[in-house]
Amino acid sequence: MTKKAIPTPSTETPLTVQVKPLPRPEPATVTECTTLAELIHSLGSRKIVSERWDVAPRTIALRMQKPETASLDELQRLAELTGLDFLTVVRLAYYQMRHPIEVPAAHVGRPFGSTSRKA
Repeated sequence: MTKKAIPTPSTETPLTVQVKPLPRPEPATVTECTTLAELIHSLGSRKIVSERWDVAPRTIALRMQKPETASLDELQRLAELTGLDFLTVVRLAYYQMRHPIEVPAAHVGRPFGSTSRKA
């Protein structure tokens, strides 16, 4: 019996998915995401995401900075939360590991890398 080679996804072309934020009072818009950090950020406030994803807000920040620290269980729950398939979420995390980005600020709508603290 010969084994077939398993195709591996290209690491050069990012996977792009469209997700809606978790339900909130204001109207939601679809956001394009190419990394795990962008996916998590697009879901809404970290408080709401942490409650729905069942992880601590600090854990969210860590997963956004270092997606390799996420457990398979966390990635599976995130896939269910977003309505994406598990492999898609894993591919977003893998792409971010290979191509690090500046993590988005904690507040939705704020530019990437900005902080809520005043100097």
